Amino acid sequence: MVRPFRSYPVLAAALLLALLLLGRPMAGWSASRAASLLAAMSVEEKVGQIFMVWFQGPTVSPDIAGLIRERHLGGVILYSAPGNIETPDQVAALTAGLQAQAAATGQGVGLLVGVDQEGAPVARLRQGFTLFPSQMAQAATGRADLVRQAAAATGRELRAVGINVDFAPVADVNINPANPVIGIRSFGSAPADVARNTAAATAGYASVGMICTPKHFPGHGDTAVDSHVGLPRVDHDATTLGRVDFPPFRAAFAADAPAVMTAHVVAPALTGDDNGLPATLSRRVLEGVLRGRMGFDGVIFTDSLGMGAVADTYGTSEAAVMALGAGADVLLIGADAGRPAKDRLDAMDAVVAAVASGRVPATRLNAAALRVLRLKERYGLLHAKDQATPSPDAASRVGRAEDTALARRIAARSLTAFGPTTPTLPLAANDTTLVIRPRFGRDVIDAEAEAALAQWQGPKHLFLPVDPDAQAIAGAVAEAEQARTVVLLVTNARQRDGQRRLAQALAERKATALVLVAAQSPYDLPLLPQAAVRLATYGEAPASLEALGQSLLAPFRFTGRVPAVLPAKEAHP
Repeated sequence: MVRPFRSYPVLAAALLLALLLLGRPMAGWSASRAASLLAAMSVEEKVGQIFMVWFQGPTVSPDIAGLIRERHLGGVILYSAPGNIETPDQVAALTAGLQAQAAATGQGVGLLVGVDQEGAPVARLRQGFTLFPSQMAQAATGRADLVRQAAAATGRELRAVGINVDFAPVADVNINPANPVIGIRSFGSAPADVARNTAAATAGYASVGMICTPKHFPGHGDTAVDSHVGLPRVDHDATTLGRVDFPPFRAAFAADAPAVMTAHVVAPALTGDDNGLPATLSRRVLEGVLRGRMGFDGVIFTDSLGMGAVADTYGTSEAAVMALGAGADVLLIGADAGRPAKDRLDAMDAVVAAVASGRVPATRLNAAALRVLRLKERYGLLHAKDQATPSPDAASRVGRAEDTALARRIAARSLTAFGPTTPTLPLAANDTTLVIRPRFGRDVIDAEAEAALAQWQGPKHLFLPVDPDAQAIAGAVAEAEQARTVVLLVTNARQRDGQRRLAQALAERKATALVLVAAQSPYDLPLLPQAAVRLATYGEAPASLEALGQSLLAPFRFTGRVPAVLPAKEAHP
């Protein structure tokens, strides 16, 4: 007679351990290579695997090569500011060169190569790539299938140049109009809609084999402080968090998101007597809520540990130790303004020391490193040599005509009119129309926007400082006297009193019809005067400005629906 399995406790335990070590989604019952790699690693190698850091320049510098080969670095983050990104072919050569360095290490484990490519306004890869409208613009179409297609197209382009992690989608529910850092990066303010679109984006990335990291858990949507410079606070009670902030993350997890990114926000309802501790550094949040209550078993990425929210209080090195101890798996150190490059090495040393002293248990490091290795195994990244040859046709695989057409389709469907547009629209395509846009002072964004506006045939253009003073406003009003219609593009007027005063001055000119365009945040509209036409583009992606021109200068049907609840008319802040 065959005895029940429970009579073999030792065998049962061994089988359970084997099941836990199985790679995902490896075929059949073959043992996980990730587990065997981990078993052969030193503490220093394991620590290297859980770090993902920035570096300087468009080529493989001695600095980053040293971190990969001597400190066993597990991943890198690409940015435009440190000069990592120029052209598609250059990015492809850079990522292949980085993987070649990893292939030359003892273990030969491939690198995670990540980037923030959410769509406008946060998109590091621009020249030659498809720049999709913002997530809020995508949501304004009312079409989750378009959200999915945009994510899939983005993932294909990233893979073409050797990038395997996109720090997207933004899963925050933006219910605070004054939020200085999320805004149009969010799918909107309705939890159910944000959840549906977050799941669609997650599925889109999955369909092309791209690692995505829905962010920023437990939610950054109701904050009034930018965590790059300070520590935001979310005072939602547990019920509100469950009703508002968590649904998009639950939807992403149900759609098989392989990873998640944490937020440097204080959430007292979650941290309890850890009040004042950012979620990224709280065991109650990461292990208790994310792992325990929500059942997430993927990889937990921190947001950059060089951001002011944690670095100014704890220092990057201490934050790295605390985050690992709290349950994070990948410790990110991004290219944050004012942070020295030595922070990366110091943080690695601090984690090694914390494990050696027992402050961070070796089991915690092992669990984090194993999750990272399993993620690489799942996405075919364990062998760096397989990623060390750049695609010979990278440039032809990005910015494809069909993806550009998709971006234009999304942009056109997202344009939203607040009130009637006739008889003002369409406008005369001649110099009786004056288009006014404030300049951000950021070369790439301004250049893209002004190139797109230059395609509008006929209207005159006037470019002003982003927060015009009385003299600039008077000059714009004088220019408007020569026009029949003024189109004013407003960009984040909540923080720019000059833009609000300019809009008021133009609205008071009864002889001139005013078309007000919320060219960034639709939350600007309640702060602005009434106008003949009021529109929202949800960002200045070239496709959005192209669609705006079509809507103004030719017959157009506005189908966009604002995915955020706009407050009633507000007093100026």
